[in-house]
Amino acid sequence: MHVFEYVINLDERGEFYADVRNEAFDTVWETHGEVFEDGFMRHKHDVAGLQSYLVSLGIMSKDDTLVKG
Repeated sequence: MHVFEYVINLDERGEFYADVRNEAFDTVWETHGEVFEDGFMRHKHDVAGLQSYLVSLGIMSKDDTLVKG
């Protein structure tokens, strides 16, 4: 089991940028707002929706944990 961290880097004036980091602090996924447009996350704090999406992409396994940083 691994722990990943979801970090919002920029959220102002209509701009949004966030990434997910592994335990070594390497970025394994990032978005510039597209994840909302595609419907994977209901809102910017929807960690459960993001985790389901990352599992479907094979970035995370079902046993891994995603936390908001």
